[in-house]
Amino acid sequence: MKDRKLGQGLDALLGGSEPPIPVAAPPPKGVSELLVTEIRPNPMQPRTTFDDDELKSLAQSIQSSGLIQPVVVRRSTAGYELVAGERRLRAAKLAGLVTIPAVIREFDDKQMLLLALVENVQRRDLNPIEKARALRQLMQVNGWTQDQAAEAVALGRPTVANFIRLLELPAEIQEAVSRGTISMGHARALLMTSNVALQRQMLRRIISDDLSVRVVEKDLSATSPKSRVRAKKDANLLDLEQKFTQFFGTRCEIVSGKKGGQIVINWYSNDQFNALMRKLGI
Repeated sequence: MKDRKLGQGLDALLGGSEPPIPVAAPPPKGVSELLVTEIRPNPMQPRTTFDDDELKSLAQSIQSSGLIQPVVVRRSTAGYELVAGERRLRAAKLAGLVTIPAVIREFDDKQMLLLALVENVQRRDLNPIEKARALRQLMQVNGWTQDQAAEAVALGRPTVANFIRLLELPAEIQEAVSRGTISMGHARALLMTSNVALQRQMLRRIISDDLSVRVVEKDLSATSPKSRVRAKKDANLLDLEQKFTQFFGTRCEIVSGKKGGQIVINWYSNDQFNALMRKLGI
């Protein structure tokens, strides 16, 4: 399939890299100077958030050195539609440019989406939820499998599958991943359970107690049906576990063996650990 070759990179999409544009020189062949007011944003842009500080820094660079790499546009009924280069276009506006160098290409909607995705994946990463949504949209628009989408954007199929699965999470957890409040590792750990109430409860604990991914995985593993079957305990031990948990204010486990056992007291922050030490009189 011809489109899948696009995963080789932006050069494959654009038919070769364009030469740098000197600040004072006319644009090279194949590059036009367009009014920034003529260019509408890409409606298929996967990126929904842009770092203000990075845009300001790029705008300062453009003011001092000019815009080195042109944006890519396609013709539309209202002028031009941006295909790739939204950060450059936004920064050019911040820098006060009236015109911007642009490569005019003919792209259909599927190619526009793929180019926007590849540009962001290969040059400036999307946050995990943006990338997941873009990959899902890419599959829907093209009727692709995960294998085909993975080849198109030069990612492994398990990586694509992991991103797509993030969209199974509740909206508030997806938002927390988008903001960077929790990591993709935390989000993947939360997928260990399909219990939405438990996912939300763990989200609050991750944020309030700064839980590591490993702690989240361990706690959710302990709540899974298979773990409960494996860990059948005497009713007296379960009652003691509950009493320890109530006393210390954190999850406690009693692990018994043939010749002894362990009492495991879990803590999730330095403050909680210090509180436990005071409780024990240490």
